[in-house]
Amino acid sequence: MTEATESKTFLEMTRDRWSVRRFSDQQISAEHMDRILEAGRNAPSACNYQPQRILVLQSDEAIATVRGVTGWAFNAPTVLLVCSDLTESWKNPDGCDSAEVDATIALDHMMMEAWECGVGSTWVRGFDERVMRKAFNVPDTWKIVALMPMGYPSEQARPSRWHFKRKSNEDLYRFL
Repeated sequence: MTEATESKTFLEMTRDRWSVRRFSDQQISAEHMDRILEAGRNAPSACNYQPQRILVLQSDEAIATVRGVTGWAFNAPTVLLVCSDLTESWKNPDGCDSAEVDATIALDHMMMEAWECGVGSTWVRGFDERVMRKAFNVPDTWKIVALMPMGYPSEQARPSRWHFKRKSNEDLYRFL
């Protein structure tokens, strides 16, 4: 992670960003948190219904609870519990619900803005949804999508050895 992310193009940032799993104890500044949450609010959603609902877990009690539910919150000082309100998501006539996709787009926007702010993050789905729902009193009408542990990276933080391995365009795309 570098200090100079502001001068990079979006494509360069997508190449350079990596999942941070070691964080300093420093809490995310209010300015950075505002920017990160605004990026999620600005994310596109089907018909602009904006069904994403984000629980910002920062209190000592909330962080202890999330760490009790999953070992994959790492030592992050902030964890976002990313959900989507199923009563407010767009439904395609074929029955497909946009809820999870819309929340994931918001998560991605927040992740990229966090990186630009010098805040590291990773997304996690390694938890029992029933336990998480009960621990944070998540309404039954909300789909829990993922966690996003985040904070300023510790000096020991490094990208995983798998991060920079990418499939070829030929493996990923078909032009018809």
